[in-house]
Amino acid sequence: MERHPRSRHRRLRALAAATGALVIPAALALGQPAAAQDDGTVVHTSDFEDGTVGDWAPRGPVTLAVEDGALLTTGRAADWNGPALDITDYIAPGGVYEISLDVRLAEGSTGDKLSATVQREAGGETAYDSLVYQAAAGTEWTTLSGEYSIAAPADALTFYVEAPAPDASYLIDNVQITELTPPGVDPNIPSLKDVLADDFRFGAAIDPRDLAAPTGDLLNKHFNQVTAENHMKVEAIQPTEGTFNFDAADELVEHAEANGMEVYGHTFLWHSQTPDWWFTYPAGHPQAGEPLGSSAEDQQIMLDRLEAHIGAIAEHYGDRIWAWDVVNEVISDNAAEVYRDSRWFQIFEGPEYISHAFRIAREELDAVGATDVELFINDYGTDNPAKRDNLYNLVADMLADGVPVDGVGHQTHISLNTPLDNIESSIDKFAGLGVLQAVTELDVAIGAPVEGVEFPEYEARIVQQGHYYRDLFAMLREKDLESVTVWGLHDGRSWLRGFNGTRPLESPLPFDDDLQAKWAYWGIVDPTRLPEIPEEPEPEYARVQVPRAKNAPVIDGEKDKPWKKAATVATDVRVEGAEDGAKADVSLMWDENAIYALFEVTDPNLDESSANPWEEDSVEVFLNPGNTKSGGYDDADGQYRVSFTNVVTLGGNGPDAGAITSAAVATSTGYRVEIAIALADGQGEVGAEHGLDLQVNDATDGVRTAAHTWYDPTGQSWSTNKMWGIAELVEKVKNDNGNGGGGSLPVTGTGLTVAVASAAVLAVGGTLLVLRQRRAANWGE
Repeated sequence: MERHPRSRHRRLRALAAATGALVIPAALALGQPAAAQDDGTVVHTSDFEDGTVGDWAPRGPVTLAVEDGALLTTGRAADWNGPALDITDYIAPGGVYEISLDVRLAEGSTGDKLSATVQREAGGETAYDSLVYQAAAGTEWTTLSGEYSIAAPADALTFYVEAPAPDASYLIDNVQITELTPPGVDPNIPSLKDVLADDFRFGAAIDPRDLAAPTGDLLNKHFNQVTAENHMKVEAIQPTEGTFNFDAADELVEHAEANGMEVYGHTFLWHSQTPDWWFTYPAGHPQAGEPLGSSAEDQQIMLDRLEAHIGAIAEHYGDRIWAWDVVNEVISDNAAEVYRDSRWFQIFEGPEYISHAFRIAREELDAVGATDVELFINDYGTDNPAKRDNLYNLVADMLADGVPVDGVGHQTHISLNTPLDNIESSIDKFAGLGVLQAVTELDVAIGAPVEGVEFPEYEARIVQQGHYYRDLFAMLREKDLESVTVWGLHDGRSWLRGFNGTRPLESPLPFDDDLQAKWAYWGIVDPTRLPEIPEEPEPEYARVQVPRAKNAPVIDGEKDKPWKKAATVATDVRVEGAEDGAKADVSLMWDENAIYALFEVTDPNLDESSANPWEEDSVEVFLNPGNTKSGGYDDADGQYRVSFTNVVTLGGNGPDAGAITSAAVATSTGYRVEIAIALADGQGEVGAEHGLDLQVNDATDGVRTAAHTWYDPTGQSWSTNKMWGIAELVEKVKNDNGNGGGGSLPVTGTGLTVAVASAAVLAVGGTLLVLRQRRAANWGE
């Protein structure tokens, strides 16, 4: 029998990286406090010495047989066919495992590559985690090896070996699974709930998959409050009218009660994750199934449904849940609109439904004796002064009208660039109303790029995050807060990782994928342990010279003559979703009154079916007059969003941001959006520099499937001006011959100037981006 000494084989290593399954390279974990590990514990081997296939099974219509002490796979008809092994019992959440095996092609076989993959089943969804992808293979033995970890329990894990050549035959041997990092939490570090016991409850957003060990051990050790991440929202509790499902929510509440935790309820009323039936006429109505209008009768249908929904929850839970988000996210991101233009707002033709919700909640809870349950209004972006003030005015008006609002929840989805002063100012302002306050959905994004982009800043950002958590919690502990809740138990469960693992290295929470304490944890518990923040080079921001418009364009969606002299950039930087998602060429110019942008969007399928405007096909302009790059948003800063049907859902975040005028038209390749953003006195003059970024959102079936920007790769443009590019206002742009050139575009970065139709590779803090420019063609007269 031929044996294959492992030391003689070339080792091909890869990382399994997907939503729920991630291994961070060791180089990225430097600086984090962690115990040294030994060589690990072998938890499974397959060497086929007994002449049988053992626990291995065919994946597809293949033949498995033991030949010369190795497992031979023949009879394949598809690339996914091959030998498979159930490894569910060997892999625990939080553990890190090396999976290795020897492979070779059979003599005379077609093909030259082999892959090792894990099929992961969890919560009714299937994912495929690539351990080693299409490694070169021949008839000589080679060792494939990769590290694998899952962040949350899986229903089933199946390891299999496949080949891109459908009819390839191959052998495997010496399969070994080694536990490198044992799953579980560190029992020897202080519990966060104890460290913060004199200040506020410390909570985490969870769902039932977080309750089993070892994630349940992390929850029980460090937290004394839980929020249901999804299972107390309307679609989970009442998926169809009159049918209530409390099973998953009960599991969370019962676990909390059994482990001395309190429960914060989320949420009675929200524009999202609410079933469609709620906004249509009920069965038996002459218009059953059709959308509700805004008549008094229709409004009463909505109130009756809200009363029945809250009443059922009140009867079921009583005072077992100490507080509820009665309404969630009702303030618009567009400061000029004040209120979110949701179906609730449309049916009631105003914000009156918010007061109705609080009065109904108080009545229904009091009716079951739950008189001490606190009622909160909850929203994100309260660190933004304009949005904060709109929420403050709403709460102040409701209190003056006797509406039973007990508290304000600050979600606090922030980044390392969010000014702490903004967060503190918001808490201090609401304190003047005498309401309870809580931080309800905390995470601190480090600005990790999308999958496949190098991120050498990871170590420095994790240390910087520790310092940020230190300063944040030092401030929060001085305030009168009821609770602080982090949105996710550990990094592997953060919503910021994005769908399909868009940002696999985003790490916003105090505990990492392996359930171990990060510098963020020590920033809260013992700041003296924090190392100095490694220096990062200042990003070499992309710059574009924007020419003065001889005549202002008419904002009508048409490319009239003034646009012929504009500069043009491309939104080629992927920040989310598919690489081939919608993009645009964006022409830019200015005068003393405004800065102008014309988006030519390539997008064959247009969609605006989502309740969330950022999940509709649209374009965005981010403008920071003066290019302060201060973090957060300055008073004059704006985020402007316009859909392909010219619906403006963001018109400036700062209270002094310029007004927007826009128009949109369909084109043969997608759509065109023309925008003018007003400039204040002194902002429109030669030599002025303004922070600028441009974004295209691509939607399909009510979901954002991609987003591309001109420059900022972090996905945090909505919360901070720190990583936007720079627009330099010039009289005219010079082309290569030194003449005024229509459509010419100097874009610079790292000392490079890029001419028309060329490209530059630009280093953004070590991240490589490609910025392209194009000459606009077929200009209209």
